[in-house]
This record gives sequence, C-alpha cells and structure tokens, in this order.
Amino acid sequence: MSSQIYLVDTNILVRRDNHELYEESLFPIYWENFDKLVDNGNIISKPAVYKEIKGLFPPKDKVKHFLHKWCVNHKNMFIGHDQKYSDETNFIRKEVKGWYEYHSNRGSADLELVIHAKAHNLVLVTLEGWGFESKQKDSKIPNICERLGAYCRTGNYCTESIDPNVAPFQCIDFVELVRRENLQNPSLFD
Repeated sequence: MSSQIYLVDTNILVRRDNHELYEESLFPIYWENFDKLVDNGNIISKPAVYKEIKGLFPPKDKVKHFLHKWCVNHKNMFIGHDQKYSDETNFIRKEVKGWYEYHSNRGSADLELVIHAKAHNLVLVTLEGWGFESKQKDSKIPNICERLGAYCRTGNYCTESIDPNVAPFQCIDFVELVRRENLQNPSLFD
C-alpha cells in the first residue's frame, strides 16, 4: 500500500460518474482501488471540492445521484485547514497575487487545493490542463504549481527540470495516479 498522500480535485471525482471520461462502470477496478486508498487515508480532498460537487446537482437530485451519495459516504476525506495551511496562504497570497485574489473571491477549490498541497508536500491530482493565458488570474492549476516549484506531470507535459524527489509538492493527472498506484491491478489490496 502507498504511503503517499494524494489530494484530488473536483474534476477527478466527477469523471467517475456516468457518461464521463473514466466512468466507474467502465473502469471498476480503478475505482475500487481508488476507494480503498480513500478509506486508508491516502487520498484526501478539501471541503471546497465537496461544495463544488454538491453544487452540480439540483436539490431534488442530490439524494439520488451516485456521486453525491459517494461524497456523503466519504465525507471524512474532505479535510479542513490547519496552521500549515494558514502559513502557506500568506506566502501564496504574495507569490501569485492575481491568481490568489481571483480564486479567493470566487470560493474556488483550486486555491484550497494548491495551498494545501504545497503546505503539506502532497501530490495534487487534477485533470486541469496547462494553460498559457496572458493574465495570471486565468492560469491553470499545473501552471501555478510549476510557478510555486512543484514537479508537474499532466497530459503529455512534464516539468523535467524539477526533480520530483526534492520538489516542495507535485501535480499530476489521473493517468499518472493510476500508473503510480497500479490502480488497474485487481489484486492490489488482497
């Protein structure tokens, strides 16, 4: 079992839903192993992610929707802030000011995820792609992570100049999580 802690973005959880990219019925072993990592505390997330998922469904659909039920059943994975988070917030507020201000005014999960990943040297898992926008506020998670010194491996881009073993944190996509944790292995936790 992994000793690494992964911090997942909203888009990872959403992609397990019906008619999505990694629909659970098409990748059952991946998600079974993913859930075991959640149950073991190796996969966590932030309350803002839970809030974003709750906001995806009209109130009448929440109780019957699979993803909402899954989040309710795994609510302990959505962990709050601590002193390290608060300390890192002050640094990130100064380092990426435009992005910080934009996302803090929106109540974005992106901000909580990046701060928490950096504060605790975690691996942030997102399906957000690279963006090369002219305004910092429009920067994508991998861009901000790289700017903050993270090793990033998302899509077909990798920050080869940053050593993952010494980076203050990392940013990867779901495919890299599957590869690292061998989630396709049906006997992973037997």
